Amino acid sequence: MQQNILRESNITKIFLIYMNNGSRKREDVTLRFMDNKECYFSSKTSFQAFNKPKKKTPAEINVFTPDGVYKTTVTIVDTYVSLTEILYQVSIPKTWDFIQMRASTRKRIELPIEIKFNDGFYIEAVSYDLSLGGVSFYCKEPVSSIYKKITGILTLKLPQNTIIDFPEGAMTVETKFVREKPGAEGHYGQQLLIFKFLNIPAEEQIVLKNFLIKID
Repeated sequence: MQQNILRESNITKIFLIYMNNGSRKREDVTLRFMDNKECYFSSKTSFQAFNKPKKKTPAEINVFTPDGVYKTTVTIVDTYVSLTEILYQVSIPKTWDFIQMRASTRKRIELPIEIKFNDGFYIEAVSYDLSLGGVSFYCKEPVSSIYKKITGILTLKLPQNTIIDFPEGAMTVETKFVREKPGAEGHYGQQLLIFKFLNIPAEEQIVLKNFLIKID
């Protein structure tokens, strides 16, 4: 049955999303119990700043896995608040939509990056977009053709409040230049450089994939 998605062992995150008093709430939750009619999700959100949603409030559940994200709509039946947790009682999901994350999918995001080469030369920039396969960024100064032929070590800084699997929120991976493009609007006189990731470990690829899925 489709609700067994919630029992999969490869789930990395579950979010319960709903509107309350005109504000969009996105709660990080854990499945506590499920039967044929209802599910119970637990959240550690501070009860002191919590506004209890009305009964029968429409909601969405997003389940993140290494392969992609499952989405479904439910109804919040009731909410129970204690000193240690908030418990959401919701209707059982009936159908799920699945969004697969592909290596070619690029997400526009600005993150600090640095590429170092063996002779001490390095590039510091801010990413233009990011994918599982690599990153692109604008560079004001021309990069010598030498550094377009050899590999370097790329460090990508990821938000620490989102990524906990990398030391200090940084992913370090071998990289190599792929191609460049003229600057688009707002970047005249600059070149968009595209570098690909090489030999990225499987566990880091999973973390990066789930991070990309969460980017709107």
